[in-house]
Amino acid sequence: MARSSSDPRGAGAQPARRRTPACAWLALIGLLAAVPLATPAARAAGERDAGTSAPASAALPELPRLAPIARPEPDITAVRELDRLLDQLTSEDARSRENARAALDEPIPGIVDAVRLRVQDIRGSLDRGAAPRVLAEARREGRKALKGEKGEDARDGNKKKAADAKADKGAKKGAGDPKKGASDPKKGAGDAKKGAGDAKKDAKADQGAKKDAGDAKDAKKDPKADQSAKKGADDEKDEGDWLDFMLAAARPRDSAWRDVVKLLAMERMLVAAGTTPAVRELIALHAYFGELLRIDLQRQVAKLRDKAVPALIEARQHDAKIVQRWANKQLDLLGRAIPGEAIASNDTQILADVLRAYGRVRDVDAMRVVLSFCNSDRARLRDAAREAISAIGEPGIWQLRDAYLDLTGAKPPREWSWDRVARELFGTYDRARLAEVYKLMDEGVAAASAGKPAEATEAFDKVLARAPLFERRKEMVDAYVERARSLPADRRDDALAMLRKALRLDAPGERAKKIEAEIAYLEGALLIERGTPDKFVLERAIELDPSNAGARAALASLGDKVAERKSQTNRHIAAAAVGLAAVLSMFFIARRRSAPSPARGQGGTVPPPPTASPASVPPPAASPASAPSAPPPAASPASTPPRRQDGAAPPQPPTSPEPAPPAASNADPDLPAQPIEQAEPRSDDAPEAGARDR
Repeated sequence: MARSSSDPRGAGAQPARRRTPACAWLALIGLLAAVPLATPAARAAGERDAGTSAPASAALPELPRLAPIARPEPDITAVRELDRLLDQLTSEDARSRENARAALDEPIPGIVDAVRLRVQDIRGSLDRGAAPRVLAEARREGRKALKGEKGEDARDGNKKKAADAKADKGAKKGAGDPKKGASDPKKGAGDAKKGAGDAKKDAKADQGAKKDAGDAKDAKKDPKADQSAKKGADDEKDEGDWLDFMLAAARPRDSAWRDVVKLLAMERMLVAAGTTPAVRELIALHAYFGELLRIDLQRQVAKLRDKAVPALIEARQHDAKIVQRWANKQLDLLGRAIPGEAIASNDTQILADVLRAYGRVRDVDAMRVVLSFCNSDRARLRDAAREAISAIGEPGIWQLRDAYLDLTGAKPPREWSWDRVARELFGTYDRARLAEVYKLMDEGVAAASAGKPAEATEAFDKVLARAPLFERRKEMVDAYVERARSLPADRRDDALAMLRKALRLDAPGERAKKIEAEIAYLEGALLIERGTPDKFVLERAIELDPSNAGARAALASLGDKVAERKSQTNRHIAAAAVGLAAVLSMFFIARRRSAPSPARGQGGTVPPPPTASPASVPPPAASPASAPSAPPPAASPASTPPRRQDGAAPPQPPTSPEPAPPAASNADPDLPAQPIEQAEPRSDDAPEAGARDR
């Protein structure tokens, strides 16, 4: 018992020895359970590190989305123009039809949407039974007319050949040997040649008969091939324009004729437009009207050639099976059935439309061809190819993985989805294509950090010339602003160009308001220098950036100049008012001096000049003592005669030979002279009249 109590290996140590293996087993089990869980993650991390280079950790470009086919509402102007042409084309006036036919070959803006609207109207009103008959009759008459013209041309040619042969024969006869014996051997030789030619003709006839017999056997074996051959032969024979045939056999009062003419005319308008949306509408005509317009549509597509390829590729996935077969046949006839042939075009817009068409139909076979344009130097093709890749999506993941392996030499991780592979691939393309651009960018940033804004902006200009939408373009803003501030006052135009470029690089940024304020200040300073100051732009600069000291100083100086100019203006106005008052005074004075002459008196004699009347002059003030001795004043002839108290008219005085002088009054001399009436003497004036007579 003592040993057990003192020995560490006693009873007290035994329970610990029993628990230790249990903890160890638990730890081992947890470790083994954790290893399988950590191994895939570690393996994935290792593959990610091995398959991803250092540049791949940068921001990946977003996948562009392919826009759906847009069918906007038609423009009312285009609809009216279309209706006008169609009305003229189906009118009863032949000259109007000719003019409208000539106008169909000119492209009209917005005509595609207008045609789509009118086609729907005709689709509902067309007589499906009468329209084919009208078209067939017009085609028959047109072919007859063409054959007649060709027959006349052939007869004219035969006549000309016969005349030439006769002339040649006469020339040979005149130049021949006069000896008759010499011509006989030649005649025999000619007969021999003629016999040999007949033998050859017979042999060819036998071969032709055998060939016809073989063709007949083949036709019996394959009746479908015979029908298609006949159909193709009929198409080849119909060499004229169907619209011209219909216009030649005009029936303006027939509704079926009018509808067919309108359809054929709208076909020509779409061909004149020559765009991918226009070809889509041409293909829709085949879906709406079937065999009625099939041959004519086929000819219009042949005229368009490469312009029709994108819409035909899209039509391979059309809802109507007949359109799908027709589109495949047209692509085969054009030699554009496979993707490698479809991209054989020099037109950038057509090629971009072809790439987008493969994306819309999700053609996996075209994936490698589309991928070849994902790193194109032409932005339009590059964007179209990436949109097509985004539209194809998951079915093209193996082509994307192979392209990534070919480009980087490493397989992409298995857990990467197709869009992650595509983004990594596009990012790698961009870095490889823009390697020189990144180098120039680094040089510009280093120059800007060293305080050399001129060298920095020069490098940044090269970067923007290569990649206008470079992702690091916001780092260039400070360099352009510093460059603008470092320019002298005589180069404000260059400073404005720098600031505007900086604003475009960071339009919605935090520094935009200060840049706009600086631009407004420079514009105001330039206006002040040119003599046309504008207070608004300077106030705008202060509003955008209250700390702009230059704008405040310019606005203050502009206020001083305006105040000085305003004071001078007031003085000029005062001087002009004084001058005007002087002129008016001189005018009134001159008019007062040039008063009109008095009216002529009785008897035609000119009256003497007016003299002051004693009655009009006030008498001097007299004292009361001297008042009785003063004689009474003589009455003036012109004074107003006194009237009697009873108001009766006084008796007429005797006629005096002397005219009465004009009455002196205080009237205004400017007023016209009024005729003076002779005063009638009153009864109490008799003594005065007698005194005057004496």
